[in-house]
Amino acid sequence: MTPAKILNDLVTSAASAKSHFEVWWAQASEAKPSLAGVMNRYSDFFRASADAHYTAFFVYLAHLFDKRTDSSSIPTYLNAVGTTLEPKKLASLRVEFDALAIRAAPLITARHKSVAHIDARLSEKDIFAPLNITWNQVRDIAYDSAKLVAKLAGTTDLGSIGIPRDRRLIESTLKLIEALPRRRV
Repeated sequence: MTPAKILNDLVTSAASAKSHFEVWWAQASEAKPSLAGVMNRYSDFFRASADAHYTAFFVYLAHLFDKRTDSSSIPTYLNAVGTTLEPKKLASLRVEFDALAIRAAPLITARHKSVAHIDARLSEKDIFAPLNITWNQVRDIAYDSAKLVAKLAGTTDLGSIGIPRDRRLIESTLKLIEALPRRRV
């Protein structure tokens, strides 16, 4: 397990979490109500797509915060590079990660109860209610996680490491939905 391998995995997970969130958000929120008709026309596809993107978002985001020492996660990466970074820089990165991990904790709970292990007693609404988190906060956590991974990679330009700019996939998804035929062809 080398720092380079872990960092590559983190970039993949951060890019994937952000991408899947944006595609899901475009379908679940921004496309409605103006594009609901065309989405209803292709409802089987959009139901499957929304579920796949929702699930993938939670899986990839959880990778970043995994506490297992054999997993490619931000804590594992910080431990792997700990002896090579200036102590103040390492301490600063740990403080930034710890604050982000506190914000992400409700999402890890949601992933655990609604994706990885489906709670037999609770609905998705029941799972999210006590977490007291909005979808805007969820988006901000995904975006901030990607920014932290970019920082670990030594850049502030997310695009340079393959992480799409904010809202890029929301815009692309909406354009794709708009381009679908509205009537039978």
